[in-house]
Amino acid sequence: MPATRTRDVPAHAAAPPPVDTWTDPLERKARRGARASGGSAGAAAVGPDGADGGDGTCAAAAQGPAYRPAPPRTAWALIRRALRRHLGAVIPGFLLMALWQTCEAIVPIAIGVIVDRAVVPMDRLALLISMLALLALFAVLSFSYRFGSRCMHFSLLREAHALRVEVARHALLMRGALSGRRPGEVLSLSTADADVAATIFRQLAVGGSAVVGLAGASLYLLWTDVLVGLVVIVGVPLTLLVIAGPSRLISRSSGVQQAAIAEASAAAGDTMGGLRILKAIGGERWASARYHGTSREAARAGVRTADLSGRVTGLGTLSVAIILAGVLLLAGWRVTSGDLSVGQLVSIVGVAAFFSEPVQALTMTVTVFARSHGAAQRLADYLSTGEVEAVDSPAPTSSALEIRGLPLDAADAEAPRTLDLAVPPAGLVIIDAAQPSVATRLADALAGHDSTGHVLLGGTDRSRASRPVAPRMVLSPHAADLFEGTIRSNITLTHDLDEASSAIAPEISPAVLAASATDEVLEAVGTGLDHEVREAGSNLSGGQRQRIALARALHADPDVLVLEDPTSAVDSVTEWTIARGVQALRAERSTLVLTASPAFRALADLVVEIPEDAEPTLVRSVQR
Repeated sequence: MPATRTRDVPAHAAAPPPVDTWTDPLERKARRGARASGGSAGAAAVGPDGADGGDGTCAAAAQGPAYRPAPPRTAWALIRRALRRHLGAVIPGFLLMALWQTCEAIVPIAIGVIVDRAVVPMDRLALLISMLALLALFAVLSFSYRFGSRCMHFSLLREAHALRVEVARHALLMRGALSGRRPGEVLSLSTADADVAATIFRQLAVGGSAVVGLAGASLYLLWTDVLVGLVVIVGVPLTLLVIAGPSRLISRSSGVQQAAIAEASAAAGDTMGGLRILKAIGGERWASARYHGTSREAARAGVRTADLSGRVTGLGTLSVAIILAGVLLLAGWRVTSGDLSVGQLVSIVGVAAFFSEPVQALTMTVTVFARSHGAAQRLADYLSTGEVEAVDSPAPTSSALEIRGLPLDAADAEAPRTLDLAVPPAGLVIIDAAQPSVATRLADALAGHDSTGHVLLGGTDRSRASRPVAPRMVLSPHAADLFEGTIRSNITLTHDLDEASSAIAPEISPAVLAASATDEVLEAVGTGLDHEVREAGSNLSGGQRQRIALARALHADPDVLVLEDPTSAVDSVTEWTIARGVQALRAERSTLVLTASPAFRALADLVVEIPEDAEPTLVRSVQR
């Protein structure tokens, strides 16, 4: 067989663009700071609890997409990281919100002072000055709330966006991040969980400012009357203890609710993806019953969470009512005994009435924070999965593909079988596995999901090789996933190109279209390569989607192409056309196909059979 050759890499198979073209501004800002300070990937600051230093982004990602900071492993670590990377807006926002709540507490105090200094003495000048001061107080109150709330809301939106980007990036770049997860679950993490976790900024604004307002009002009551102040100082912490008790239950219930929502989203995505097949076989009732079941569980989890939240809110309201009643009764008694003036009574009553708002805000903050904590824990659990690619991961030195002792059976099998195979540098190789589980294990190992070093690419462990490995090797999975756009964009993977764009879509070779039988699809749709493809290719048949996905793999033109059952959705005539086309198009390069297709087997240079209960067998080897 000919030796492995080197060749020019086509433009469409080159490495992806720099990471800065698709990451969020927070990460790009951190990288600019790292470059300005002469930082490197190896010197990236990583703080406690798995959270990275600074604003929580990859401070040294300029070294390439291989670097990944340690993700937060707990909900608290994720929340602390969120606060750290938005300190520039959080600090002024919190101070302004605290000023607003302080002004709210001062309003009833100011009214009491006006009563004592202007109304009771009937001093018109003092009344005029007091009204102007009250107007100024309301102006400060209004603008501090407006701009403080804006700062915190800005941080909330930026953090929610950063979490969505991080969830998507984790799925794209981390090995094994999606193992055992369905797309609907990841979608729920990047939407509902990211939004709920980011509400920590709203809770900090409302809850933190409420604490400041309560502290200021309590100090005034202590200064005015010690007994009244003690009622408040003792009552408020007791109220907070009462409502904080069930917060753990709310957090757990919220986590269950978010998981149920993710399950319902996944079920809906699966149903919509196979809607045409379900209609063809009359499976609408089954699909409807399945979704109703998952949706009902999500609804029940939501009711449980709402029930707990309502009970906590009710406890908080009752506690506030008891505190108010105690303050009013005690203050009225102190006035009748001559220890308080009329103006002081007005102030105390006003401050006591003011207490209800911050205490209720704190009650709501505790319940909402419990939900945020649950969502943050789900995000932290997800971001902790997968395997981080080392900065110094070796790059394959060639395109030689070799399988060494790959286990084919489960770990508890009585007589475990292994596969050893050196894939020739050119020609068509078929692996025919009788058991679907064995075929799946092979595909996972070739895709780099097996970390035991049984698959080597250019002498390098496939699972440890730095990415991307294209154009060395491309694996096209059995699932023909298409994206919204056109047939052209799904083959070239260049989306959103328009007339004003400077980018030019790569040309698609007619040989690629013929080898994948996509030319027949183009004739059937009538509008050619610019035919619209809807979400998940829902306006195409299964066979059409499979042929377009195969054209995408052939267009990538790697040195080694691995195809997983690429013709299961086409008829036997088309299958023969595709097998012959793939053999001719890739005669000078390695093509490994996991299939039982008779057409591929008939044209193969090398066929390896893996029977159900026997060792792998080489049944054909054609010398070229």
